[in-house]
Amino acid sequence: MRGLLAGALAVVLAACSAFSSRSDQANPCLAISRFPSQLTLGHYQLPEDRGFSLSFIHSVSHTPVQDRYQAIDNRIVQTAETFQTHGAGLPSGADEPGATGWEHHNGHFIIHLQRPIPRLIVRTDRNYCNRLHIGGREINLNAWEDQALELAIVPCTVP
Repeated sequence: MRGLLAGALAVVLAACSAFSSRSDQANPCLAISRFPSQLTLGHYQLPEDRGFSLSFIHSVSHTPVQDRYQAIDNRIVQTAETFQTHGAGLPSGADEPGATGWEHHNGHFIIHLQRPIPRLIVRTDRNYCNRLHIGGREINLNAWEDQALELAIVPCTVP
Protein backbone atom coordinates (compact mmCIF):
# COMPACT_ATOMS: atom_id res chain seq x y z
CA MET A 1 0.00 0.00 0.00
CA ARG A 2 2.86 2.34 0.92
CA GLY A 3 4.53 1.66 -2.43
CA LEU A 4 1.31 2.48 -4.31
CA LEU A 5 0.89 5.81 -2.44
CA ALA A 6 4.54 6.72 -2.95
CA GLY A 7 4.23 5.94 -6.67
CA ALA A 8 1.09 8.06 -7.01
CA LEU A 9 2.74 10.94 -5.12
CA ALA A 10 5.80 10.74 -7.40
CA VAL A 11 3.59 10.97 -10.51
CA VAL A 12 1.71 14.00 -9.11
CA LEU A 13 4.93 15.76 -8.11
CA ALA A 14 6.52 15.08 -11.50
CA ALA A 15 3.47 16.45 -13.31
CA CYS A 16 3.44 19.59 -11.13
CA SER A 17 7.17 20.25 -11.58
CA ALA A 18 6.92 19.75 -15.35
CA PHE A 19 4.03 22.22 -15.50
CA SER A 20 5.77 24.84 -13.37
CA SER A 21 9.07 24.59 -15.24
CA ARG A 22 7.27 24.96 -18.58
CA SER A 23 5.36 28.04 -17.45
CA ASP A 24 8.53 29.55 -15.91
CA GLN A 25 10.41 29.19 -19.22
CA ALA A 26 7.74 30.64 -21.50
CA ASN A 27 6.96 34.32 -21.62
CA PRO A 28 3.31 35.22 -22.01
CA CYS A 29 1.84 36.14 -25.37
CA LEU A 30 0.15 39.25 -26.64
CA ALA A 31 -3.18 38.37 -28.25
CA ILE A 32 -4.78 40.60 -30.87
CA SER A 33 -8.55 40.28 -31.17
CA ARG A 34 -11.31 42.15 -32.93
CA PHE A 35 -13.23 44.35 -30.54
CA PRO A 36 -15.90 43.81 -29.36
CA SER A 37 -16.39 40.39 -31.05
CA GLN A 38 -13.20 38.93 -29.48
CA LEU A 39 -12.33 37.02 -32.68
CA THR A 40 -8.61 36.26 -32.25
CA LEU A 41 -6.43 37.48 -35.11
CA GLY A 42 -2.99 36.57 -33.76
CA HIS A 43 -0.78 35.61 -30.82
CA TYR A 44 2.77 36.94 -30.43
CA GLN A 45 5.17 35.78 -27.75
CA LEU A 46 6.53 38.61 -25.64
CA PRO A 47 10.32 38.94 -25.47
CA GLU A 48 12.22 38.29 -22.26
CA ASP A 49 11.77 41.90 -21.08
CA ARG A 50 8.03 41.52 -21.79
CA GLY A 51 7.97 44.82 -23.69
CA PHE A 52 6.24 45.88 -26.89
CA SER A 53 5.27 49.13 -28.56
CA LEU A 54 2.65 50.57 -30.85
CA SER A 55 3.46 53.20 -33.45
CA PHE A 56 1.18 55.32 -35.57
CA ILE A 57 0.88 58.65 -37.35
CA HIS A 58 -1.00 61.22 -35.25
CA SER A 59 -4.26 62.21 -36.94
CA VAL A 60 -3.91 65.95 -36.18
CA SER A 61 -0.16 66.68 -36.27
CA HIS A 62 0.58 64.00 -38.94
CA THR A 63 3.79 63.11 -37.08
CA PRO A 64 4.95 59.72 -35.72
CA VAL A 65 4.03 58.62 -32.20
CA GLN A 66 5.31 55.57 -30.34
CA ASP A 67 3.71 54.17 -27.19
CA ARG A 68 5.77 51.66 -25.18
CA TYR A 69 4.23 49.03 -22.93
CA GLN A 70 5.35 46.22 -20.68
CA ALA A 71 3.54 43.18 -19.32
CA ILE A 72 3.87 43.38 -15.53
CA ASP A 73 2.12 40.66 -13.52
CA ASN A 74 0.23 39.77 -16.73
CA ARG A 75 -1.20 43.28 -16.99
CA ILE A 76 -0.37 45.92 -19.58
CA VAL A 77 1.43 48.99 -18.26
CA GLN A 78 2.28 51.94 -20.51
CA THR A 79 5.90 52.92 -19.83
CA ALA A 80 6.51 55.76 -22.30
CA GLU A 81 5.14 57.85 -25.12
CA THR A 82 7.43 59.48 -27.70
CA PHE A 83 6.27 62.15 -30.13
CA GLN A 84 7.53 65.15 -32.11
CA THR A 85 4.86 67.80 -31.68
CA HIS A 86 2.11 68.51 -29.20
CA GLY A 87 -1.35 67.88 -30.56
CA ALA A 88 -4.82 66.88 -29.51
CA GLY A 89 -4.68 63.82 -27.26
CA LEU A 90 -0.92 63.96 -26.66
CA PRO A 91 0.64 64.68 -23.26
CA SER A 92 1.40 68.31 -22.55
CA GLY A 93 3.19 68.16 -19.20
CA ALA A 94 4.69 66.08 -16.41
CA ASP A 95 1.38 66.11 -14.54
CA GLU A 96 -0.12 63.47 -16.86
CA PRO A 97 -1.68 60.47 -15.04
CA GLY A 98 1.04 57.91 -14.31
CA ALA A 99 3.89 60.21 -15.43
CA THR A 100 7.27 59.57 -13.82
CA GLY A 101 9.41 61.88 -15.96
CA TRP A 102 9.54 64.12 -19.00
CA GLU A 103 12.34 64.89 -21.43
CA HIS A 104 13.11 66.41 -24.81
CA HIS A 105 15.74 64.41 -26.70
CA ASN A 106 16.88 64.63 -30.36
CA GLY A 107 13.78 66.59 -31.38
CA HIS A 108 11.36 64.24 -29.62
CA PHE A 109 9.29 64.66 -26.47
CA ILE A 110 9.36 61.59 -24.23
CA ILE A 111 7.07 61.14 -21.28
CA HIS A 112 8.00 58.24 -19.00
CA LEU A 113 5.05 56.50 -17.42
CA GLN A 114 3.88 53.80 -15.08
CA ARG A 115 0.28 53.84 -16.30
CA PRO A 116 -1.75 50.61 -15.93
CA ILE A 117 -4.00 50.01 -18.93
CA PRO A 118 -6.98 47.86 -17.89
CA ARG A 119 -8.01 47.23 -21.52
CA LEU A 120 -5.83 48.21 -24.48
CA ILE A 121 -8.15 48.90 -27.39
CA VAL A 122 -6.66 50.42 -30.54
CA ARG A 123 -8.67 51.94 -33.38
CA THR A 124 -6.79 51.23 -36.61
CA ASP A 125 -6.93 53.24 -39.81
CA ARG A 126 -4.78 52.66 -42.90
CA ASN A 127 -4.12 56.41 -43.09
CA TYR A 128 -2.23 56.30 -39.77
CA CYS A 129 0.19 53.35 -40.29
CA ASN A 130 -0.68 51.40 -37.12
CA ARG A 131 2.13 48.98 -36.21
CA LEU A 132 2.93 46.61 -33.35
CA HIS A 133 6.63 46.17 -32.52
CA ILE A 134 7.33 43.04 -30.51
CA GLY A 135 10.47 40.92 -30.09
CA GLY A 136 12.25 42.52 -33.06
CA ARG A 137 9.22 42.06 -35.34
CA GLU A 138 6.92 44.67 -36.86
CA ILE A 139 3.29 43.61 -37.25
CA ASN A 140 1.17 45.69 -39.64
CA LEU A 141 -2.10 46.20 -37.77
CA ASN A 142 -3.57 47.64 -40.96
CA ALA A 143 -3.28 44.22 -42.62
CA TRP A 144 -6.78 43.69 -41.24
CA GLU A 145 -9.61 46.04 -42.17
CA ASP A 146 -9.90 49.34 -40.28
CA GLN A 147 -11.45 48.43 -36.94
CA ALA A 148 -11.01 48.37 -33.20
CA LEU A 149 -8.51 45.80 -31.92
CA GLU A 150 -7.98 44.65 -28.35
CA LEU A 151 -4.48 43.69 -27.22
CA ALA A 152 -4.31 41.47 -24.13
CA ILE A 153 -1.74 39.42 -22.22
CA VAL A 154 -2.55 35.70 -22.42
CA PRO A 155 -0.67 32.49 -21.66
CA CYS A 156 1.24 31.08 -24.61
CA THR A 157 0.30 27.59 -25.66
CA VAL A 158 3.25 25.27 -25.13
CA PRO A 159 3.32 22.34 -27.57
